Amino acid sequence: MAERKRRGSPFSKKHGPRAVHGEVLLNDRQRRRLTRVRWRRIGLVLASLTAVAGVVALYFSPTLRVQNVEVTTGPSVSGAEIRERAGLHGDSLLTADLAAAETRIEELAMVKDASISRSWPQTVRITVVERTPWAVWQAGSTSYVVDDEGVVLTAEAPPGAPVINVGGAPVELQPGERVDDDAVALARSLTQQVPAELALNISAFEWTDASGLTITTDAGYRVVLGDSQNMDYKLAVWRAVEADLGRDTMSGHVLDLRFGDRPSFQ
Repeated sequence: MAERKRRGSPFSKKHGPRAVHGEVLLNDRQRRRLTRVRWRRIGLVLASLTAVAGVVALYFSPTLRVQNVEVTTGPSVSGAEIRERAGLHGDSLLTADLAAAETRIEELAMVKDASISRSWPQTVRITVVERTPWAVWQAGSTSYVVDDEGVVLTAEAPPGAPVINVGGAPVELQPGERVDDDAVALARSLTQQVPAELALNISAFEWTDASGLTITTDAGYRVVLGDSQNMDYKLAVWRAVEADLGRDTMSGHVLDLRFGDRPSFQ
């Protein structure tokens, strides 16, 4: 009895449970269930491998490769140039990098926006929005045609395009580069606002780094506007000054509106 107490029970609280070695015997029903589970797992593995093999086969086969590149564009950029820039012919339609192709197309000076979509199984469609010439950026004896965002274009200026004369040392510009976009945007806005709000027409635009944009009106006086900040206020001051002094009196003078509520008249 003493020996038994020293060894203790295999399930005693002092020593905890002990592992029991042996073989689990399954009945027929359990064996069949286990077999079904194993076959089910094998089937899932085979199905996954088959799916992967199918995708790989499609990737390397001509079935889902780009064979047709349809382009919708304007008159300034040819479809052939767009296709060459896109560089998608022969790529897998599954993995073709459309965003990178759009970026390459938008690097063309005359392209404002490009969008590409897939049309299964072998076609991509490219839609291009071209830039529209708006004004002439006149730097010394060199003229650059720009759009309303100030991008230098490879195009002719439209009839009656505004000419913005640029002071300072001439800068050589390449197609796709930008001139001062605020100056161009302001000039475009003024061609609409000045006739509508002051019953005046603009006969000339000038721009320098120091003074910004200056316009000459058909009433014979010049207005220095600088940049596009607080334009509603500047126009209101302009109207007040003209009402106070009279349009005829202002002829031959310069109205400087760059300094907010401190207009200068010379």
